[in-house]
Amino acid sequence: PATADMQVQMMEDNEALDEVILIGYGSKSKKDLTGSVSMVKSETIEKLKPVDVSQALQGRATGVSVTTASGAPGSGFRVLIRGVSSNSDNDPLVVVDGYIASMNSINPDDIESLTVLKDAQAAIYGIEGANGVILVTTKKGSKNTAPKVSYNVYTGIQETTKKLSLLNNVEYAGLLNESYAANGVSLPYPNLSALETNTDWQDNLFDTVNISNHNISLSGGTETLTYYLGASHLDQEGIIAKDKSNFVRDNVKLSLGVDINDKLTTKLNLNYFANSRKTFNESGLGGVLFNAISYSPLFTLEQEDTNGLFGNEIINPLSQIRDTYNSYFGNSIEGNFQLEYKVSDALTATTRMGFKSYSDKAKVFSPIVNYGAGKVFNTDRSTVTQSKEQFNSYTWDTFLNYKNTFLENHNADLTVGMSVTKDWGDGLFATGYDVPNNSWEFADIALTTGTNDARETGSYTYDNRLLSYFTRLQYDFKGKYLLSAMLRRDASSAFDKDYRVDYFKSITAGWKISEEAFLQDNSFINFLKLRTSYGTLGNLVGSDLYRASLNGEATYVFNNALTNGTALGPLPNPVASWETAEKLDIGLDAQLFNNKLEIIADFF
Repeated sequence: PATADMQVQMMEDNEALDEVILIGYGSKSKKDLTGSVSMVKSETIEKLKPVDVSQALQGRATGVSVTTASGAPGSGFRVLIRGVSSNSDNDPLVVVDGYIASMNSINPDDIESLTVLKDAQAAIYGIEGANGVILVTTKKGSKNTAPKVSYNVYTGIQETTKKLSLLNNVEYAGLLNESYAANGVSLPYPNLSALETNTDWQDNLFDTVNISNHNISLSGGTETLTYYLGASHLDQEGIIAKDKSNFVRDNVKLSLGVDINDKLTTKLNLNYFANSRKTFNESGLGGVLFNAISYSPLFTLEQEDTNGLFGNEIINPLSQIRDTYNSYFGNSIEGNFQLEYKVSDALTATTRMGFKSYSDKAKVFSPIVNYGAGKVFNTDRSTVTQSKEQFNSYTWDTFLNYKNTFLENHNADLTVGMSVTKDWGDGLFATGYDVPNNSWEFADIALTTGTNDARETGSYTYDNRLLSYFTRLQYDFKGKYLLSAMLRRDASSAFDKDYRVDYFKSITAGWKISEEAFLQDNSFINFLKLRTSYGTLGNLVGSDLYRASLNGEATYVFNNALTNGTALGPLPNPVASWETAEKLDIGLDAQLFNNKLEIIADFF
């Protein structure tokens, strides 16, 4: 009960400011950050229930744009951090628990947080950080926690949000009548009231379909062991021709942490990913939707444009879907193993090996079809094209971290390390002619019976390596004046030996204005920090640019006959090197009115 002597003490809520955020090869509390960083937590991801992890960043991380060129299941998303910064690759670097990965291979339910590095602070990643860095932290078990089993499932329906307003049969026929009358020709539809066929091609294409996702996990820990095991299954149907457009993804995630003794700890992260997909030509000229809005409402569902009324590029969209056959399957195993040794209270040594191996196979079958005279989609010989590809990579990181306080008010955090990366792989492609029975069931190169004069095979192989050394010094005085400097040396096999090495550096600084004496008694400013960053980051714009490649096309004359062959491709550039980006950022972080209003402003 309240009394006259009751004392109420108001405590400042610094939970959000004390939140630890990854910054690459280390972490920092939010209030001590000197770079531009955005973060999305698991609570937000669980509410959104995204199919792809990239969707969790859409509209929730400032300066990050997430777009897709297609609404097809499994089509993926494009992530840009602060716009287009290169004439070549603009994809950000994705690091999952310390190893390089991709966004679409991760189950969203396995993610604890997403951290986006947007400015020169990403220089710690050298040539891989020019387009920004997305650090993904997955869920782990907790020490001294009983085993916890979690199962969640969601299911829903998907449908188009909009259809175009098109002419019905009477309107379409009336427009044709006007055209014919203007040319002095007898009307093709003199009695509009007698029209029977009124096909709405959009209604016949779009459907209401299902999406479902199942997740199950087991987590817990003892005094020296933590564990997390999760599995998921996603099944998404396309809103057009669900039998020809669908996506299935399976994930299995394992995370183990073991304290071998008071100084040595180990961590293991493994992620298995498998996906299968079917697609059709959906966009642009010649796509199913293009044909749907161009085809006549006066035609029945099975009717072909045999007289070429719509030119040579428009066909019945339902027939186009019927004659589309393809399949894709890919799977990967990725993860890392880490050892961390605490040399002393101030010095920690870490080494980890990350890896990824992804393989896929694809098949496309083109049957013999005839949609009418002169149609570009007509095929007089059936073909089947098959491919197999293999992508491999590993990254070995070793670094030391020294953190100490000097003379009471001087705090320093020094990181020194090296990184070795190798990417290699190969691919094989081939096309066979004359598929037995003109059937998808027999669509396999081994069963084809015909040949073609031109070579219908192809292959490639690649092997790229990167050796890097890096260091970062973070310093603050009384936790009020913040300074950070980074330097990274990269050497890549993608360039000639005289141009393989370059240095990338950055400097960041911050000032916690709210901790100055003149703001101590301010009632509405809870936190105010000014920060700035400047640095250079590199971008690997291509591989083997200094070499000539026989990947061009040419036509030669042999014995008075034209022969297709191979020629030099792009001209070699012996002085090809890094694409270097300079980045400047000036930012302000503020929390006002008892932390009820947060303002983050950046000029870059």
